[in-house]
Amino acid sequence: MTSFVLLLTLMASNESVWVTDAMKAARNLNESTKRSPKNLLTYAEKTEWRETGNYDEIVDVYLKLAAASPYARMIDIGATPQGRRMYIFVASKDKAFDAVTARKTGKPIVFFQNAIHPGENGGKDAAVMLLRDILVTKKYESFLDSAMILSMPAFNVDGLENRSPYNRINEQGPNEMGFRVTAQRYNLNRDYMKADAPEMQNWLKAFNKWQPDMLIDNHVTDGMDQQAETTIVIHDGIDVHPAVGAWVGKKWLPSMWKGMEAEGHVMGWYVGGPVRPGLPFTMVPMSGRYSDGYAALRNRASLLVETHSLKPFAVRAWGHYDIMLESLKAVAASGAELRAATTLANKELLKPGTKLAVDYAPAKTGEPYLAKLLETETYQGSAIGGPVLRYLPKARDFEVTLIRSAVPRTEIVVPKGYYIPRQWSNVVDLLKLHGARVEPVSGAITAEMEVIRFDKVSFPGQPFEGRFMPNFEATTTKEKRTVDAGYFFVSTNQPLGRVVVNLLEPAAPDSMLKWGSFNTIFEQKEYASDYIFEPIAEKMLAENPNLKEELEAAQIKEARARMLWLYKRSPYYEKDKDVYPILRALE
Repeated sequence: MTSFVLLLTLMASNESVWVTDAMKAARNLNESTKRSPKNLLTYAEKTEWRETGNYDEIVDVYLKLAAASPYARMIDIGATPQGRRMYIFVASKDKAFDAVTARKTGKPIVFFQNAIHPGENGGKDAAVMLLRDILVTKKYESFLDSAMILSMPAFNVDGLENRSPYNRINEQGPNEMGFRVTAQRYNLNRDYMKADAPEMQNWLKAFNKWQPDMLIDNHVTDGMDQQAETTIVIHDGIDVHPAVGAWVGKKWLPSMWKGMEAEGHVMGWYVGGPVRPGLPFTMVPMSGRYSDGYAALRNRASLLVETHSLKPFAVRAWGHYDIMLESLKAVAASGAELRAATTLANKELLKPGTKLAVDYAPAKTGEPYLAKLLETETYQGSAIGGPVLRYLPKARDFEVTLIRSAVPRTEIVVPKGYYIPRQWSNVVDLLKLHGARVEPVSGAITAEMEVIRFDKVSFPGQPFEGRFMPNFEATTTKEKRTVDAGYFFVSTNQPLGRVVVNLLEPAAPDSMLKWGSFNTIFEQKEYASDYIFEPIAEKMLAENPNLKEELEAAQIKEARARMLWLYKRSPYYEKDKDVYPILRALE
C-alpha cells in the first residue's frame, strides 16, 4: 500500500470524520452481504470495502445473477472507443427482455445508472447488491411484481478501467478508483444533449428503446464536509411535466426521504454554492446536459444521488443501496400512477404560440430548512502559505431558507417547427439520435418565417468539453422565405418537442448553437482589398446620403474599421454570416 493510500485509509477511519452509529452499522448493506451466496459477493464486499472491482469483475457478478435467475438478462448496447462492450442489465418477472415487450407489460421501468464518473464509488456495487437481494436471496423479490428494473453496471467503462490510487484526491477510499472522464476525455455528465461521446450515443439509443419512467443516477460529491452522507437533486417543478412532477413531489420524494431517515441516514439537498448563515440554500434545475436534467426534459422522474466523498466507502455504498431501495418501495406503492403520468406527458404535446421556459432562475422565496453542517476552524498552511479550512467532528445546525422552486430566466414562443437545410445534416442526425421525428420537405414552401441574426459574438479563451461556446446577442425578424426539397422539417408538436426546442433555440443553454455546432457562421470567409473597395465605397456614400450620415454618427476613425463598416453594408459582403441557418416555422 502506498503511503498516500495509507493516508486516505487513516483519514476515512479517523475520529475527525463525522460518522454516526447508524452509518457505522450500515444495516441494510451489511445484512445484504451476510445473506449473499459467496460466489455473488462483489470485490468491495470481499475486501471489506477497502477496494472496488474493475469492469470485468462487476460484469461477471451481473452475469452470475442472470445465470442464477430466470428473470434477468444482460443486454449488449454497443462498444466504447477502447473496444469494451457496454451493457444494461434487465430484471423482469415477465421475462420482458426486449424493449417492445417491456412496454407492453404496463409496468414502470426504473433505471439505475452507475459509474458515469468512475472515481465516484458506491452506486456501482450497491446496485448489483440490491438486484442480488431481489433476484437471488429474494429478500425484495416482490418489487418485480410492480416494476421492471434496468441497471447499467458502468456507463463510463473506459474511465473505470483507468484506475489509480491517485485519482480523485478528495474521495476517502477505495484504495484505487477509476477516472472521471472517458478515454477521449469527455465528461459524460455534460454530454447528454450534444452527444459527442460514442458511449453517450449508445446510451441514447438504449434510452429511446426502453423509455424508462424513472432514472436514478449514482454519484459522489466532494466540496464542503457536512453531517449528511446522502444528498440529492430531484425534479418536481416547472422543468418537468406537471403530472410527473406531482408524482415525484407527492409520492416519491416524501416516502423516500422519510424511509431514509428512518434507517438512520442523514439526508440533505445537493447544493453547489457556499452555505453560510444568512445565505439561502439555493437550487436551480439542472439543464439537459446533465443526466437528471435530461430525464426531466424528457418528462421522466429523475433523481441525482450524491453521497459524500469524506464518508467511508461502505457508508456511501449504504446510502446508495438504501435510496434505490426506498425508491423501489415508492414505485411499489404507486408505480401505476407514475406510469400514467409519463404516458400523459407523452400525449400532451407542445402547442405552437405558447411560451416555454428554456432556462431557469431561483425563485425569490423559499421555505425554512435546517442545514446540518459541521463546525470548522482554520490553520495556517505552511506549504501553501495561507489559511486552510478544517472541518471538525462537531455538529453545527442552523436554519436557512431553502429555495428549490424556480422561475423562467429565458422563455421562447414555441414555433410550429424548424426548417433545416440539408447541408446541416449533423443537426438532423443529432435530432434523430435523441429520438425526434424529422421529415424531409417534399416540395417548395413559401411562407413568412422567423430568421435569427447574431451580433456582438465572442468566444472564451479555452474550450469546454471540447467545444468553443459562443456568447452573442440575437435579434429575430419575420421574413418571407422559400424552402424546398433540400430542407428537413422537425415539428415541435411531438413527444420530444421540448428536446427539439432546447437543441434548436439559440437562447437555450444546451442548444447546438450554444455548444458551438454552428461556429462557422461566425467566420468571415471573403475580404476586400482597400485599393479595390475604395472606389466602390466612394460611390456608395455619394449615392446614399443616409449611409454617409450613419458612418459619421458612428465616429469610426481607424481606416480599416471604416472600410469594414462600409463593406458590411455593400452587396459584396456575405449575407449568411452571423445568420442562423435554421428557420423558425410559424404556420
